[in-house]
Amino acid sequence: MLVLALGVVACACGQQHTAAGQAAITLELALSQRALDMEALQKNMMGYMPSGQALVDEKPKGIAKEPPYNGKPLYGAFQVGNGPRCVTYFAVDEAPGQTGRLFVDLNQNGDLTDDGPPTWDEAKEIDGIVSYSKAVEVHASWGSPISEEESGTYTLFLYKRDGDPRVGWTKFSAREGRLTLHGKPHRLLLVENGSDGIFTVPKQGDRTRRPIELMVDLNDDGLFTGYAETRDGKTMRVRERFSIDRPFELDGQWWDAMPSISGAQLTLVPSAPPGAGSEAPQAPVEEKSLLAAGTVAPDFVAQTPDGKPIRLSDFKGKVVILDFWATWCGPCKESMPGLQKIYDRVRDQGVVVLSLNVLDAKAPFDAWIAKNGGTTYTFTFAFDPAGRGKESIPTSKYNVSGIPTMYVIGRDGKVKDALVGSGNEANLVKALEREGVRAGT
Repeated sequence: MLVLALGVVACACGQQHTAAGQAAITLELALSQRALDMEALQKNMMGYMPSGQALVDEKPKGIAKEPPYNGKPLYGAFQVGNGPRCVTYFAVDEAPGQTGRLFVDLNQNGDLTDDGPPTWDEAKEIDGIVSYSKAVEVHASWGSPISEEESGTYTLFLYKRDGDPRVGWTKFSAREGRLTLHGKPHRLLLVENGSDGIFTVPKQGDRTRRPIELMVDLNDDGLFTGYAETRDGKTMRVRERFSIDRPFELDGQWWDAMPSISGAQLTLVPSAPPGAGSEAPQAPVEEKSLLAAGTVAPDFVAQTPDGKPIRLSDFKGKVVILDFWATWCGPCKESMPGLQKIYDRVRDQGVVVLSLNVLDAKAPFDAWIAKNGGTTYTFTFAFDPAGRGKESIPTSKYNVSGIPTMYVIGRDGKVKDALVGSGNEANLVKALEREGVRAGT
């Protein structure tokens, strides 16, 4: 069968030809349930891009039979794919003094009592809050609302804090295949970042969908972290991970990637280099660049732990270390002991730390502060009431796309430096010393 689309003719051989006569490649990709489990994420230096939802009190119509609960249940649903069986309902059961439970309708029959034990894989106390996690294998369905054309099992990793009205998750599953270059096959992963099994590529500027990522293990080291290569006397960093919302260069050739909605088929079409007569590559979907040095730091209103308003402008004339963090962010909390040590050295030099809890819920923030605020950590804490909304302070004012992120703001109210990620103590010390603060040991 021949399919004509966008000037490309699909052939049974797995190659295609563009209108210009260049060879395109069509790959069949298998669904790998745990290609992105925690071990793989850590080994490949990937963070997980969380999804999630607010739980609701009202029982969904898709749930017909329930178990006896210990407390008042909250309900949610996973949607993986776009077919008739893409939705899997679940209920979270928590009661004071008891370990929480998770009921997932894995067989999608509307009965929450026949899907195995309702236990979380792990329940442990972290900073005074019981945190739960579990890997769940749910049904993925692709096709139309009335016809399932493709299906599979998708593994989602769930996490929740006791008392938090939200549940979060990330996918462990990805599409896997082999890409042959110069006669040598290389492992390939196609990863969607919405944890919903949809591999639709977002259009330029579309932030309603997260980008799809293509990973090719070009040096066959089992990782996708890139590697150094010498070209024309220069050491170049060869990338092995590509966002396919725009053309990308792979093995000296520019490509456009076109996956099917399920990711089971991926077509790579040769593309002209940017600026060589073809449409320029799409702009990155990542968030805007962090505020540049010299930018006036935007003022904002947050809440103190006791609910009073607190503003950045309250600290006018001081050097401010503005620290964006969340109770669910492990690297954020790992950075705090180092931040406290630096604060102990600079607090008498007109320096304040404003540690702003963002993208979070009030209940876990309150519990964390009750255990750590004023004792383990003595700098100033505040809470952003916008939570994960589009008006959140890091998103709407500071162009922050990931946490932990810190800004160093000078006495003149202008941004002096921005630091992303954990383990930035040495860079923070240097930024403070540029402001005349003695921050070294």
